[in-house]
Amino acid sequence: MRRLPIEALEKFQGVPFSVADLKTDLADYSAVRMKLSRLVDEGVLVRLKRGFFCLGPEYSEKRIELGVIANALYGPSYISFDSALSLYGLIPERVYMTMSAVVRRGKAFRTPFGSFRYFQIPESVWGVGVRSERTSNGTYLMANPTKALCDTLFRKQLLRVTSPKTLRDFLEVDMRFDFDYLGEPDMDVLHAYANCGRKTGLFKALERMFR
Repeated sequence: MRRLPIEALEKFQGVPFSVADLKTDLADYSAVRMKLSRLVDEGVLVRLKRGFFCLGPEYSEKRIELGVIANALYGPSYISFDSALSLYGLIPERVYMTMSAVVRRGKAFRTPFGSFRYFQIPESVWGVGVRSERTSNGTYLMANPTKALCDTLFRKQLLRVTSPKTLRDFLEVDMRFDFDYLGEPDMDVLHAYANCGRKTGLFKALERMFR
């Protein structure tokens, strides 16, 4: 069986890729999936999901970012919820799962790099408050602090709060939310969620709380 040259894979340093991304490089090869499976067994590739890979740590000069994986595994998506709140230092808990928002139905993936969960939010608010995070090893989309808070509250199905004071108490006591790290809230995000037609009382209370 003719071996795939590692040179054909070097351009994928630090980024996930699919079999389709290799289409040109693999045009002269047969039994492509069998060859890729062998590379996974040898540690050259890491399988993230069916037909989706990244270079193994020993074969990549760049560390692959969890945010880059999260955006690529299922999308369009952006990192949000407790994952973003923890990264911003807004909640004290360390989050061991990478959580993202999508407008499609939710999904979950287990990979050698960790677990990834995707939760559905209304399409009308998906694009507001999303920023591009640039690192030395890649770029990915993440909710800004205000949007991450809104997405988190949207997911709390049993939370029925319409009073700004009660909501602030919930954030400070139950979530241990650190308002000092939030800085100036993004009022455009708050307004968008207050008018998205879902959990209207809760998000209008949140909007009033920050005025």
